[in-house]
Amino acid sequence: MVEAIRQGDIPGVQLRHRRPLALTVDDAWAWLTEPEKLERWAADRAAVRLGDRVALVLERAREEAAPLREEGETLDLEAPRRWSLAFRQRGRAWRDATRLTFRLTETAEGSELDIFHEGFEHLSLSSCLTVWEEYRRRWREAAGRLARETHPG
Repeated sequence: MVEAIRQGDIPGVQLRHRRPLALTVDDAWAWLTEPEKLERWAADRAAVRLGDRVALVLERAREEAAPLREEGETLDLEAPRRWSLAFRQRGRAWRDATRLTFRLTETAEGSELDIFHEGFEHLSLSSCLTVWEEYRRRWREAAGRLARETHPG
């Protein structure tokens, strides 16, 4: 089944995924910045060094190839509300990094995680739509795992 394009999505350019979480903003922030928590929803291996040039490293196993290594350099950080990164995959010919922003807002039920990933148009024409679709699926599935991991009961 083909997933409908969501508000905020521009194929090959940007994507947005929002997910309500049964966590306070501070608790949700820990799930974005503590490696052992990131490994439960976003990657097989994670490293976080807030303030460093390469601030986020995510590694994911793949059946058909070597592990995928993603790296993010902090562009803007407003803990515990927003973290923007210059984000790229190592091993792929990405001319420029994409921009990945995690934003947390308080809600009556806890918080909402807003994942906004943009800049795919700077990738090669032959790969921008493929990579965009990969990340559209990736962030939806990862945010779903996060919601399940943190759901009370």
